[in-house]
Amino acid sequence: MLAGLGLSRGVFAQPPAWLPGLQLFTVRDPLSANPDGTLRQVADMGYREVELAGLSGMTATAFQARLKHHGLAAPSIHAGYDSLLRDFDGVLREARTFGASFVVCPSIDADERRTADDWKRVCRTLAEAGRAVRNHGLALAYHNHDYEFVPFADGATPFDLLLRETDPADVKLELDVYWAARGGLDPVSCLRDNAGRIALVHLKDLGRGDATVELGAGRLAMEQIVRAALSIGAKHLFVEQDDSVDPLRSVGISLRFLEALPPDLRPRPS
Repeated sequence: MLAGLGLSRGVFAQPPAWLPGLQLFTVRDPLSANPDGTLRQVADMGYREVELAGLSGMTATAFQARLKHHGLAAPSIHAGYDSLLRDFDGVLREARTFGASFVVCPSIDADERRTADDWKRVCRTLAEAGRAVRNHGLALAYHNHDYEFVPFADGATPFDLLLRETDPADVKLELDVYWAARGGLDPVSCLRDNAGRIALVHLKDLGRGDATVELGAGRLAMEQIVRAALSIGAKHLFVEQDDSVDPLRSVGISLRFLEALPPDLRPRPS
């Protein structure tokens, strides 16, 4: 019957279950001041995964011990472009310490990305790092801001180059939906257009004056974004909010928003 209607069973497939995740950059200040108390609050809210953006003054071993104590897993860590170039072995050690599956390059310094040729060089570096990471059983991803969507004179963008100049097997994407929207893209379309390439997603809402706000408090179609991310097979979704006067309160609000989504989209805390 389905075949006769020209439809596949995948049309009706339920989105996969996912664990609620948090990018720890959001709570960087309380985390540095009180690591155990902050991680305890994050876990008590219902988060089960975190993504690292630095070690908050701890060693990787000490940080991982605290995560384990609070029942938190770190499937992804951020590693600077410079670290990938000059301390690749250190990046691998850190990823292994946390049991991470993904290493994410979070940005490119402005002086490294002025021209299309600069970006082609960046792509070659990421491709080489991605192959090396993959050879060690991990995956490399690149996290966008808005500058990847600013066109060169020929109309191409750095994002276009990243897609064209790197192999999907070597370089995945971590789509930050806020920055994609700031760059003029529709995050839902971007997710769907890059199925198989986007492995990780930052859930970040766009508020008045381009502020980052709690999920549901801005103007992004967050329910549709979550549905699209899950439908294309994104492995991990992380709440992120760059700035908040009370970041722990903010991440609690964002998680409650996710928990109020339709049943097939809600994160599963365990």
